[in-house]
Amino acid sequence: MKNILYGLYVSLIAIFSPAVPLMLTIGFLIGLDFIVGLYRAHKLKETITSRKMGNTISKMLLYQATILSLYVFEVYILGSTLPVSKIGAGLISVVEIKSIDESVEKMTGTGVWKRIVKIIKRGESETKDFI
Repeated sequence: MKNILYGLYVSLIAIFSPAVPLMLTIGFLIGLDFIVGLYRAHKLKETITSRKMGNTISKMLLYQATILSLYVFEVYILGSTLPVSKIGAGLISVVEIKSIDESVEKMTGTGVWKRIVKIIKRGESETKDFI
């Protein structure tokens, strides 16, 4: 029985190991969103509840299961013709980055994306004035 479980464990690791970088990326973004959300709550003097923190665990489990499901669908159903797992991870990443941007915007009044655009426009205007 022990050998069967060990064989199953090794097989699952072998099957899902190519999806690990996607899962780590999503996990990093969820963790970053969590930390920025805690900092925002602290800075804006919002209450931090266990229910709100529990949403992060639910989100982590749901997103990781989604990545694994998409990976299995991509490899065993589509035959790796379409990178569905990477597309799904990209969409999840966009959602998490937007969530981080919204938290920064609530704290500072300006989102990260707007700051980047402002810096780029400022750089363009300086070169135009110089010439």
